[in-house]
Amino acid sequence: MSLDQASPPRIALIVLGMHRSGTSALAGVLAHMGCDLPQDLMPATASNPRGHFESLKVYHLNDAILASAGSAWNDWGPFNPDWYRSPRLGEFRERAAEVMAEEFGRSSLIVLKDPRICRLLPFWKEVLAEAGIRPLFVCTHRAPDEVAASLSRREGWPAGWGQLLWLRHVLEAEAETRQEPRLFVSYEALLSDWRATVARIGEGFGLRFPRTADAVAPAIRDFLADELRHFRSTSVRDGVLPPDWIRRPDGIFGRWAATGETAEDRAELDGIRAELDRAIPMLGMVARDAAMAVAQGRNGEAEAAEQAAQAMREEELALLRRAQADAEARLRHATVHLEAMTRRLAAELETTVPAELQARERLPAVEAARAALEREVGDLRESLRHRAAHVAELERHAGALAERMAGLEQRVAELEQCVAELEGQREALERQRKDATGKLAAARLQIAEMEARHAAILSSTSWKVTRPIRSAVERLHRAKQPS
Repeated sequence: MSLDQASPPRIALIVLGMHRSGTSALAGVLAHMGCDLPQDLMPATASNPRGHFESLKVYHLNDAILASAGSAWNDWGPFNPDWYRSPRLGEFRERAAEVMAEEFGRSSLIVLKDPRICRLLPFWKEVLAEAGIRPLFVCTHRAPDEVAASLSRREGWPAGWGQLLWLRHVLEAEAETRQEPRLFVSYEALLSDWRATVARIGEGFGLRFPRTADAVAPAIRDFLADELRHFRSTSVRDGVLPPDWIRRPDGIFGRWAATGETAEDRAELDGIRAELDRAIPMLGMVARDAAMAVAQGRNGEAEAAEQAAQAMREEELALLRRAQADAEARLRHATVHLEAMTRRLAAELETTVPAELQARERLPAVEAARAALEREVGDLRESLRHRAAHVAELERHAGALAERMAGLEQRVAELEQCVAELEGQREALERQRKDATGKLAAARLQIAEMEARHAAILSSTSWKVTRPIRSAVERLHRAKQPS
């Protein structure tokens, strides 16, 4: 495919792919080739130390859209199609136009990346069209078991849930970009030969990058040097999904990334997508059970850590309070001592002249002692002020920890309620299954009895004796019918 002369002058390379699929690495390489990144970049994290190369504002906007539809980034269900006919569409379309203007200005070549876009493509295609930006979709593929393993390490999820999310993201992205300019690449190919991947993108879209590969080669080699693969694909692991639901699209997208897509594969992808949608109720129960187990384990660990931190802070707070009380006692003692010395000095000065002269001779020493005491008092007061500020900060942290512990306890209660509801659903389904089994057995018994009665009639003497009569009646009936 190539760009025609009538196409808009502004181009957006939209990087599509599931979380942990190498979308950040691809967006970073495209940025090195001269594509503009957003102004408000998401900061680097432990899981992406080189950066995410995506807009923090777009990320927050997509999260808000998903939340308004009762969904989230880790929701494997289909996005509610009625949302696009609700009043929220216009509201978020205006917000998206503002975000695009703030992040990219009038840039003519941008790279836009957020895995959530895979599930919100109808919305973003409309936003880009209204902004006069032509989207070119680059779908990056990574083996689903590698994605699931990476998510398991980062989130603590079962592998099956990561595969379920991968399947939803890649199927939605493929279905919504069929009529759009697109091509497929792979994370593995990007790491092994980034030049070939960049050349394929440029040739596939008829696009020339502002920078040459030779000019940016050292920077890209350095950028990809830390893009280590902690997980490598071996075979599809057992999980929530039937293995064929993973192997078949994995094979198709891997082949498309290597040799280009074929239209004949689309029907198979549609079939898997339909099977996935039909299996949502069953998969939901299984996935929720796994999620509840993980969440309960995490909440238990978090609660224990919070309790330990709270105990340490309370111990430190008690020590500081004791130190504060000791400093206050020392301050009171120094103040009393200073006042007593002042009174003694005043009494001595009121005596005879020789005593006055003697007191004056002693006055420098007294003043020096007084100055030293005043400095000590000042130091004690400053120390007391710092300790009071520290105590206030610790009390604020203690209050925040108490609120977090209350939130965790509420979350545990909600999870326990959800588990109880799921158990109730299982019991109801089990009762329905037993009722259906009983009805089926009764129906089979009735059929057996009717077959036995029918066989008894056919073998009876009366049935055999009346056969000539029945034959005569049938001939008479045929004779009466008009020819």
